[in-house]
Amino acid sequence: MRHHTHTRTLTRAAALLSTAAIALVGCASTAAAPNGASAGENAGSTRVTFALDWAPNTNHIGVYVADELGYFDEAGLDVEILPYGSTPATQLVSAGEADFGIGGQSTVQVARTAGLDLVSVYRVTQRDSGRLVTLADRADVDRPADLDGMTFGGFGSPLYSALARATIEGDGGEGSFEEVVLDTGAYEALSQGRIDFTLSVATWENLQAELDGHPYREFRYQDFGVPEQQSTGIVSSEAYLEAHPEESRAFVQAVARGYAYAAEQPDAAAELLIAANPDTLGAADELVHASARLLAEDYLTSPEREIGAIDPEAWDAFGAFLFDGGFLTDAEGRPLTEQPDWSEYATDAYLG
Repeated sequence: MRHHTHTRTLTRAAALLSTAAIALVGCASTAAAPNGASAGENAGSTRVTFALDWAPNTNHIGVYVADELGYFDEAGLDVEILPYGSTPATQLVSAGEADFGIGGQSTVQVARTAGLDLVSVYRVTQRDSGRLVTLADRADVDRPADLDGMTFGGFGSPLYSALARATIEGDGGEGSFEEVVLDTGAYEALSQGRIDFTLSVATWENLQAELDGHPYREFRYQDFGVPEQQSTGIVSSEAYLEAHPEESRAFVQAVARGYAYAAEQPDAAAELLIAANPDTLGAADELVHASARLLAEDYLTSPEREIGAIDPEAWDAFGAFLFDGGFLTDAEGRPLTEQPDWSEYATDAYLG
């Protein structure tokens, strides 16, 4: 695998929750040549490109494990990780500029409905890792309903506001608050008291806050009526899957091996992730190990299905949440009048 490291901040909030990117980009492809036969750096290997959604982190751990332990080589693949840039991974995949990329459930549901060519082929987290958070030392906030009338640090998407509002309303509050858009500055603003609450990721920002000695008080959306979702996953496009079924199967199964290893041996997997990304993660050893353990314990697997598999009930329920909230539009920007068939948005066909 050829991968690129970079030093962009690891605070990634919205990108790891549920991005709602819907703009189409150009259709020029830098993926494999016809029939997927282009030669990569490894002679005889098929080149596959994979787009990150942010700087390397534990959501990507299975991909890096697959590389470091030779799973991609065994599958005959030369996988190149494309570093995160200004264009979301889902747009790169839809446009054919990446073969696979990071994209969670709600991302696929919003973006495919709006016209992007996306299919979820692997679910990294089997449940939602997102949280509504405030500072733990706030004596005036014990529950979501206490956040009524306060200031929310948002990320520019109505969906994030809806998650906060639904959580507060689910606790009996009115869901009324002032919102300021702070993007990745939300956590600094929270620590400085410039906002009262925001959204975060339990497996990263929350852990970092604990390690820093300033833990968050966190509220899981699903404890207050928000439907479950598989918040982080891997996507491809129907165009690529149809043209390269064998390469797609080889990639997804190698990735599944990587995440299975991470689920069984999180500390060893954390070391592999750090070794592959020393510039980005070399100084974050404690955070990476803590995150890998939490993912292995609570998120990467489920007793109800094989690793990486679809939870159809979650796709249906969160899809209904998006539809009822008016977050779904077609390719022309018109609100949907009927829910899509969510079974067409995700597949387990490449897992086995």
